[in-house]
Amino acid sequence: MNDPRSQLDSLLRETPAIARARECSAFDELAEGRHSIVIFGAGRLGRKILQGLSESDLRPIAFADNNPRLWGTVAGGLPVFSPQEAADKFSADATFVAAIWHPSRSPLMSELLAQLHSLGCRGAAFTRLFWRYPSRFLPYFFWDLPSNLLWQSADIAAAFELLDDDVSRQTFVAQLQLRLLADFDCLGTPAPGEQYFPGLFTLTAKESFVDCGAFTGDTIQSFISQTDNAFRKVIAFEGDPSVLPTLESFMSDVGSRALLHKAAIGARNGTVHFLGDGIGGGCVTGAAGVEVPCLRLDDVLAREHVSFIKMDIEGAELQALQGAHLTIRRDRPVLAVCGYHTPDHFWRVPASLKNLAPDSSLFLRSHCADGLDAVYYSVPPERRVQTVTTALRTTVAPKTPAAPHKVL
Repeated sequence: MNDPRSQLDSLLRETPAIARARECSAFDELAEGRHSIVIFGAGRLGRKILQGLSESDLRPIAFADNNPRLWGTVAGGLPVFSPQEAADKFSADATFVAAIWHPSRSPLMSELLAQLHSLGCRGAAFTRLFWRYPSRFLPYFFWDLPSNLLWQSADIAAAFELLDDDVSRQTFVAQLQLRLLADFDCLGTPAPGEQYFPGLFTLTAKESFVDCGAFTGDTIQSFISQTDNAFRKVIAFEGDPSVLPTLESFMSDVGSRALLHKAAIGARNGTVHFLGDGIGGGCVTGAAGVEVPCLRLDDVLAREHVSFIKMDIEGAELQALQGAHLTIRRDRPVLAVCGYHTPDHFWRVPASLKNLAPDSSLFLRSHCADGLDAVYYSVPPERRVQTVTTALRTTVAPKTPAAPHKVL
């Protein structure tokens, strides 16, 4: 059963109807009749849960948090306690919902649940709660009802067949198991190597790097470090007005080889509404936010020759690929595209990449724990490192990082 294909078949064998019954009962089986909720984590996800439970049959009564600076404060009208104090007060009558989920190199959710268990609390990951109230909480990044995913079994299986190495296939199955079973222990350790530079392809002094979703320049800083500052050009795209001043300053320091476009990326030129948060989660929205330009890469890059395109644009990746199809077929760049921002990107991103570059090898690497920062890599045969296990580059940390990694 260790064979990834056998594991995939086993996971996809469950019917949507059986999965639906499992979803409906998962939280209640753990809560055992408790209707009081302590939210473990007073950050953005915790506050989302508090808001989502408004007028439900569950009653949030407090926050618990590991940050001592929050103890004794009030968040969203609820008191914030240390985990120990919250356990002393509420462990007998409440279910503790772990609501901390952000990029980390070490498993966090398992650690949180173990901490609650050690305090004598009945703990549940936020995913079980989301399954109980799907209309209030889902979809959320790649999370959706397992039953909804199982209706797409044929497409999921087809995406698996596109992958070119065992590590990718194992990563794919583990990611699927996480989504279907909320099994945070199945993922193992994140991939070695640096995100977007995992040792799968060569880098040369002729690189022209296109960073879609440049944030404050953190990936470009890594690119400069990986190439020892020997490259031809970097072209950045960023639509979040709240991070543009920092990015502008960084690009100015890079010098004449850097070009910045203050715009979102999509399938066509125009304007879009953009909701920025300043911490890397800004995204195109239906109506909320400010109007920003939206550019089609095929038009902007018509006079460029690009060798490497990275896309981390909070769910707009498929539209951006659609708007870059001429450039991709003309220049045959390495492509690094995030596949975790929406549920269907798990299978639609690899299908799109294979359609755009049929002869390129396709890889999947997960760079953070708990399912985050899963990136698909499309690598032309002439750029591929043939012996990946012995060709991983040593990560060189930049001397002056542009900014911390974005947070959720």
